[in-house]
Amino acid sequence: MIIKNLFHVLFILMIIAGVPAGALGDDDAVVVAAEETNENLVPVIFHGRELFKVADVSAVSAKGRAKLLLRRITNKAKSPLFNTDDLNIFHDDALGVSLILINTEFIFAVWESDAKKIGRPRKELADEYKETISDAINQYRKDYTLTSYLRGIGFAVIATLLLLLFWFAVLKLCKKEILFVNERFSGQKMFKFIDGKSMLTINNYIIRLVRFVILFLGIIIYLNFVLSFFPWTFNLSARLFKLITSPLIMFYNGFVEKLPDLFVLVVISAICYGILRATKHMFEQISEGNVHIKGFYREWADPTYRLVRLVVIIFALVAAFPYIPGSSSPAFKGISIFLGVLFSLGSSSAVGNIFAGLVLTYMRPFSPGDFVKISGIKGTVLSKHTFSTRLQTNRNQIVTIPNISVSSNHIVNYSRMAKHEGVILETTVTIGYDVPWRKVHELLTAAAEVTPDVLDNPPPSIIQSSLDDFYVSYMLRVSTQSPDRELAVLSNLHQRIQDNFSKAGIEILSPHYRQNRSGEKTTIPELYPFKKEKEKQSG
Repeated sequence: MIIKNLFHVLFILMIIAGVPAGALGDDDAVVVAAEETNENLVPVIFHGRELFKVADVSAVSAKGRAKLLLRRITNKAKSPLFNTDDLNIFHDDALGVSLILINTEFIFAVWESDAKKIGRPRKELADEYKETISDAINQYRKDYTLTSYLRGIGFAVIATLLLLLFWFAVLKLCKKEILFVNERFSGQKMFKFIDGKSMLTINNYIIRLVRFVILFLGIIIYLNFVLSFFPWTFNLSARLFKLITSPLIMFYNGFVEKLPDLFVLVVISAICYGILRATKHMFEQISEGNVHIKGFYREWADPTYRLVRLVVIIFALVAAFPYIPGSSSPAFKGISIFLGVLFSLGSSSAVGNIFAGLVLTYMRPFSPGDFVKISGIKGTVLSKHTFSTRLQTNRNQIVTIPNISVSSNHIVNYSRMAKHEGVILETTVTIGYDVPWRKVHELLTAAAEVTPDVLDNPPPSIIQSSLDDFYVSYMLRVSTQSPDRELAVLSNLHQRIQDNFSKAGIEILSPHYRQNRSGEKTTIPELYPFKKEKEKQSG
């Protein structure tokens, strides 16, 4: 009796302290959950089924005990020589352990510490473990019978047919929904900010997305069921289902946990929206002229509203940032830093154009419709945007100039004074010394007075700008309120000057005009009838 008890003690000590390192290694036939609970219990999962949980014992970890037990159960389940009726239990009250044996071969040990952590009597717990192991082995063997294979094939065929019916039903319903919406809402305006055609396009994309999600979930459920019908893929089925449901459960738990923060975000968004709506209404009234503020121009309303809106949104984001899910995570902070660096390095010119646009807005050097000269380019201002200004030249060309270039160059606004006193246009004609200057002044003034788009007040003026070697330079200055038609006005003025001087018999022979003449022939064109009369009188 003493020798027998000593043998049992030595055997148990070997289990506790002398387990070979290789026995605790990985085995492809063993599936063990790697996650441990708060009580340091590891579930023992065999053939896709959790048998029970084990804890640490002395030098052997719970994970090691689970692996060792699963290896033994798997070997016995695959062995045709083993019968579950051979399972028995040996209770050693002196050492406080119950041994689950197959005849005399050790399978598993239930210690008093196991019973305390589970909260059950040791002997009762050992009996339960023995029955659980027996049932698991019997079910394992039952699943690998021919009847089980045939049943799995039958269920798989039925599941495949159901998947096909489900697939065609989903496609049919989605197609009918798209046709119904297209027939019902085609050509109608759905909202203020979107037309019917765009709404139909959005509906098509939404239905396609919903269809993809439903079919994807259907395929996942189908695979999970089909894999569970066969013993070789039973464990894979359980793992696949867990892989899909775990993220969903995690997202749901995270959503429930962040619900208070989400309510804070909703409140901040509502306050921000209310402030923006009130501010927009106020600046719209200023822009329409219903509200007047001394020193604040109507064209300032829209850009000022944009600035106020930007400031309000920035303050709202600062207030909402701590409540955004994941804002405290290192990944979120890393992305924020990366975007900040990217913005600071790559947007210097964009920021410069934005600030230049603001400076131009509040300086008011020009307005849309003004005829200006910017960077040597003359044209009518079509629009001024955040980043650039667009001009339309006299040649009907659209020129886009960055705001930073506009603000850093001289700006000549022809339309600003043209509305009140007119813009002065200048042209120069050179006449020989043989013509009296008073006569030249008379002809030039008469030509200006009959030219379209030339103002009578202020009247045209003539300046004798220089006395050159062969001629006198006469500068004619006229005013017009159509600076955008500068070329047409000057062209008409030049035509009248030519007509007047030709009628008066005065030749414009400068600058540097040479011709060999014989007799009284002049350079006045034959077009003018008074030329022939003059030639007859001289003859």
